[in-house]
Amino acid sequence: MTGPLTNPTHESPGGQLPPGPAIQLNHILVPVDFSPASRHGVAFAAALGKQFQSRLHLLHVVEPSVLPEWGYAHLARRDAKLSHAAAERMLQIPAECGVDPQWIGSTDILVGDADIKICEAAAKNSSDLIVLASHGLGGLSHLVLGSTAEYVVRRAPCSVLTVRDCTIREKGAGMPRFDLKRILVTTDFSNESKKSFPYAMALARTFDASLLLLHVVPAHLPMGLGQIGSVYDEKRLLAEAQEQMPRFRQAEFDPDLRVDSLVLNGGPAHEICRTAETQSADLIVMATHGHTGFRHFVLGSMTEHVVRHAPCPVLAVRERQRDFVGE
Repeated sequence: MTGPLTNPTHESPGGQLPPGPAIQLNHILVPVDFSPASRHGVAFAAALGKQFQSRLHLLHVVEPSVLPEWGYAHLARRDAKLSHAAAERMLQIPAECGVDPQWIGSTDILVGDADIKICEAAAKNSSDLIVLASHGLGGLSHLVLGSTAEYVVRRAPCSVLTVRDCTIREKGAGMPRFDLKRILVTTDFSNESKKSFPYAMALARTFDASLLLLHVVPAHLPMGLGQIGSVYDEKRLLAEAQEQMPRFRQAEFDPDLRVDSLVLNGGPAHEICRTAETQSADLIVMATHGHTGFRHFVLGSMTEHVVRHAPCPVLAVRERQRDFVGE
């Protein structure tokens, strides 16, 4: 069951948008594992960095061996050897990815658990954004799949932009472009979900893109009233959400932006991905820790599902983080 797609709000006279929240994206952390997907991720991050005059900080993590092969002294030599090889390999990344070296701010080789080291490096470098490329192999085999992605999205001190390899390659050969025409932003009407709104609006202003505000009423509610009571409650929540959405959109979004809104009923992760595809979204913007309605709105399996299956990049904005959007 779906709700209506509302008409966009009016643009300002002459097509010129008044000033709004400014994007101050200075430092982008890009984990690298030397896989093809990872190289595509670096190129994508470089396109984003060039748009906002940002420096890229490349990071490779040498993960510890699961079991000691010849004792702990051997492990130390192993880590040193792998780190040296990674440092040599990192020098080739700019040329392989078609990135001008002037945009590379630093390169780091760390030893430890990838998820922890990524978050630590982001904090140390005062990163404004982490760009994670999916289907990374080697040392970061679960970079945006499973526990690593979930950990980074939940614990990173800044926003996280996940990019599936196929979403880059499908755009065609050559240097990826970071160009937005349609941005999908999710909400569950909670205050926590509003954290992503300034990001969506700032990006919409920068690229003259339209916004689509999406709310999903879960199809399977944890009700104790039996099947009939559950179906009745779903219909009631859907009707309430459809009535609330126009007022919510008007109160939270600038009237000079082009904003559509949509209320759906179904599995939240599935509907987000499906809507992004049917609406030709170039980016999904989601806020973490949205509790109202369904407390795992952007956590756990739902985030993992969206990251794995979204047809476009996903920007995850944490409730407490280093912001790259300011007044």
